Amino acid sequence: MIYSSFSLVTFIGVLETIGYIMLGLLALMFMIVIHELGHYISGKLLGFRIMEFGIGFGPPIFKKINKKNGEIFSVRPIPLGGFCRFEEEDGESKSPTAFNNQPAWKRIIVLFSGALLNFISALIIISIFFAAYGQVVLSIDNMYPDSVNSNGVLQKGDVFLKVNNKNLNILEAGDAYKKFAEADGDLEVTILRNGEKIQTTIKKGEYTIGSFDENNNFIPSETGEKSYGYGFSGVLSPRKLPFIDSIGRAFSYMFFIVLKIFQIFGQLFTGKIGLNSIGGPVSTIQLMTEASKAGFASLTFVVSIISANLAVMNLLPIPALDGSRIVFCIIEIIRRKPVSKKVEGIIHTVGFLMLILFAVFVDLYRFIA
Repeated sequence: MIYSSFSLVTFIGVLETIGYIMLGLLALMFMIVIHELGHYISGKLLGFRIMEFGIGFGPPIFKKINKKNGEIFSVRPIPLGGFCRFEEEDGESKSPTAFNNQPAWKRIIVLFSGALLNFISALIIISIFFAAYGQVVLSIDNMYPDSVNSNGVLQKGDVFLKVNNKNLNILEAGDAYKKFAEADGDLEVTILRNGEKIQTTIKKGEYTIGSFDENNNFIPSETGEKSYGYGFSGVLSPRKLPFIDSIGRAFSYMFFIVLKIFQIFGQLFTGKIGLNSIGGPVSTIQLMTEASKAGFASLTFVVSIISANLAVMNLLPIPALDGSRIVFCIIEIIRRKPVSKKVEGIIHTVGFLMLILFAVFVDLYRFIA
C-alpha cells in the first residue's frame, strides 16, 4: 500500500514536470512564432510571395491552403518554434515576387521586422507585468536617525524611481545599490511616496550604524561605529505602477536588458565570464520550465526578457541569422549588385551548422563544468 501510494505520488510528480516542460516549450515557441510573424506581416505589406507559415516543426498535422494566393498555413508536432518560408528565399528565381528579386531595402525591412516584433511584444508584456504584478524596485526599509537625509527628505517606504534623471532599473540585486555606493556626492532622485512622485536631492554624510527592532526602534551598535553614505537600508520588492508609468519604464527597462546582453557578450570575449555563464536551447528550456513552476507572473516576465534576447541575437551579424542577411543586403546596396547566392548560401549553411554545434557544446559544457 505504501509502495502504491509512493508510485502514485511519483507518477503525479512526473506528469507535473512534463506539464511544466510543455508549458515552457509553448512559451518559447510563442516567442519564435511572434518573430516569424514579424517577417510575415512586413513581407505581405511589401509584396513578397509567402509560400508557407508554419507553427512547430516536423511533418504537418494540420495544413490549410489559401486558394487565392496558394499560401500554406501548417501546424507541426514539435513545439520548438515556427517558420515563414518565402518564395525562393535562398535560391535564384525569375519571379518578381521571389525574396531575392525584391529590392535590398525591402529585404532589410523584412529581415529586421522579426526582431522588431519581438521587441514590441516584450514591451507590451513588460508594461502589463509592471501594472499587474509590479516592478522590482528599491524602497527604503529604514532610515538611520542621524542621517543627513532623515529630516523628511527620505522616509521609510519611499520607492526610488530615478537617480540623476535616469530610471533605476533592476535586473540584478546589486545594480540598485551600485548607484548609491559608487556616487560621490549629492544625487537628484525621484521617489514614489504614497502614490505621489517627489523629486528631491539627497546628500551623503556620516551616520551611526546599528539595527532596528520589531517596532522599528533604532539600536545603535555598541561601538558607536559610523558609516558614510545616504543613511538608509533598502529592500528590493515588487511594486505595482500606474499603467502609463509602466509603459514608460518598460521602454527604459528594455534598453537596460539589451545593454546587459551586450555587456555579457563583452565579458565573454574578454574572459571575465566563462561559457558556463551562458546557455543553449536545453538551458533555455530548463529556464522556461523553472519559470513555469514559479507561476504565471514569473513565466511572463522571463518570456519578455528572452524575447528581447532573441531579438538581439537575431540581429547579430552571425551567418544564418537575420543580422548576417541584412549585412549581405547592405553590401549589395554599396556594390550595386548582389553577392553570389551560391557563396551566400554556403556561408549561411556553414554558419548554421556552427551555431548548432556551438549551442550543443555550450549546453554540454554548462552541465559538465
